[in-house]
Amino acid sequence: MKRIAKKALELGLIAFSSVALLSCSSEAPVRTAKYAEQGLYSAGLSDDGSSALIGSVQHGGSYWLNAVNERRFNWNHAAGEYSSIIGVDIDPSGLYAATGGARTLVLWNTTTGMSEGFWATPGDIQSLKLTQNGSNALIGLNDQTARFFDIKNGGIKQTLRTGATVRAVDVMSDGTIGITGDDLSNVILWNLQTGEKIHQWTLSNDISSVALSSDGKYAFGAAQLGNAKIWSTRDGKELTSIDTGALKYRKVTLSQAVFSKDNRFILVGGVNSQVSLIQVSTGAIQKEWRIYLPKGRPAGASVLALSFAPSNRYYAIGSNGYLNVLE
Repeated sequence: MKRIAKKALELGLIAFSSVALLSCSSEAPVRTAKYAEQGLYSAGLSDDGSSALIGSVQHGGSYWLNAVNERRFNWNHAAGEYSSIIGVDIDPSGLYAATGGARTLVLWNTTTGMSEGFWATPGDIQSLKLTQNGSNALIGLNDQTARFFDIKNGGIKQTLRTGATVRAVDVMSDGTIGITGDDLSNVILWNLQTGEKIHQWTLSNDISSVALSSDGKYAFGAAQLGNAKIWSTRDGKELTSIDTGALKYRKVTLSQAVFSKDNRFILVGGVNSQVSLIQVSTGAIQKEWRIYLPKGRPAGASVLALSFAPSNRYYAIGSNGYLNVLE
């Protein structure tokens, strides 16, 4: 349970630049909705923000339609009990979703709500991401590996050995390359067809979040209470360094990140309840928000999921169980 609680809480060459987060005034969400009473272990959003998948502390997994804040399905790993779901994702098509907890991985159909694959994993799941149409999943485990898994048919396609627990993963929709972040402070880019390393970067602490741009040109990694960087996946060179110092002598952990489709921006969220829109080419902050924190509840919440939405809107889900619509 200690690891589960920690997971719920932490959660062409471009010129180098560095920027301090929290340099702009933060705005409030334009709309919020409560999706859980006692907080979340995990959360995921569809690419367009239209749907959400959460792993609730109190009620296990559930799938939501965000436009109407409707809970469409309840998803757990055993009948009659609420599962502790540590990793979730919705595939790029929005047709499939996955939930992972302990050593169980389940693929779900988001139209019917039925499970389409139920698998055991060789280690406890820490994070997961699906490829297009839910064909494969890249899962980060506590057995010092990440596994590229055929989630529809079963079977491990690649075993990626990192030497440490893998806390964060991302994968291109076509399953060609993936990225992992581990407890040895390494962000590793992988060829998922061969299982070989393409690039490896070392940050200042255990890795809290990673992200790939949708076309695979850029990679992002952030360290717990440490630095965060964007690299070119073509040559491995550092493009932008993001100064996560919110206070003079203390840094903030970035718990989530997602690139825009056109690669112009990256949306990042931290354990300090803050969401920032950053220009990839310059590192300049374009806008900042603070997710909803109800009165009388814990003073903070980690950002567990982010998404770009149509019409210059953004979605964020906090560990306190609230969906936030940002403009």
